[in-house]
Amino acid sequence: MLKHSLTAAALAIALATPAFAQAPGLAPGSKSSTEKFVQKQQATDWRGSKLIGATVYGSDNASIGEITDVLIGNDGAIRAVVIGVGGFLGVSEKNVAVPFDALKITGKPDSSSIQKVTASYSKAELKAAPNFAYADTVGSQTTTGSGLTSPPGPATPPSSGMQK
Repeated sequence: MLKHSLTAAALAIALATPAFAQAPGLAPGSKSSTEKFVQKQQATDWRGSKLIGATVYGSDNASIGEITDVLIGNDGAIRAVVIGVGGFLGVSEKNVAVPFDALKITGKPDSSSIQKVTASYSKAELKAAPNFAYADTVGSQTTTGSGLTSPPGPATPPSSGMQK
């Protein structure tokens, strides 16, 4: 039921958007509220959903690993990408953070898909690089989101009602 209500609300907003874009009372030449938002992906923009999971190739054109995460600074700039290096199917894989500007990303012609990601490092250099460690974020950062977090401490498994 909630899904249907949300879908109906989203549809109503989408249908009403053109009417709001032509809001009365705006003087000719003044900026409308829609100019405050990004409305279209530029040809030089890369989507995070396309970056995560992309295979990264080294300077020697050998496959290094896959991008597993993207780190974004408080200023909104991409600081680094986390690459899973080594291992097989995630076993004994380590994470290495590489500065975003150390990557060369080429897109497929006439598409928003990524053709190839090349790092300025070799696989041997990344295997020798230090492991990347995620921050313990419980209570250490302030956000404006409303994400749910679990309290610190060990989790208690739910009782199944059966005893061994």
